[in-house]
Amino acid sequence: MKKRVYLQIKKILITSLIMLLGLLIFKFLPMFLFNRNILFDASMHVIIASFILYIIYFFIDQNNSWKIPYLIFSFLILIIISIQRIISNAHNDIGILIGLLISIISIAIPNWKKIKDKLNF
Repeated sequence: MKKRVYLQIKKILITSLIMLLGLLIFKFLPMFLFNRNILFDASMHVIIASFILYIIYFFIDQNNSWKIPYLIFSFLILIIISIQRIISNAHNDIGILIGLLISIISIAIPNWKKIKDKLNF
């Protein structure tokens, strides 16, 4: 039990560091270079929501019957946030996609062993 908690905390820390690095490169650097009102910078709302949903997933992970409904719920939350950011003219589709890619890559890297075992080509 103690080892599992340690591994989960380690994965959360690695994910957060990769997300912060992605935000620095794809949000704050373009805003610094071009303008604060650009639309193609990475969406921090999407990245933070993904991070929070990822942390909550560790509690859902203990109950297998909740995994699929939780993933559907997570996708709906991210879709709602993405649409709201586009409608409010805070980001365009590129900014939302960059935010989603940063989130997916950040979550995939610390979980690569588990993902690699499930992928068969």
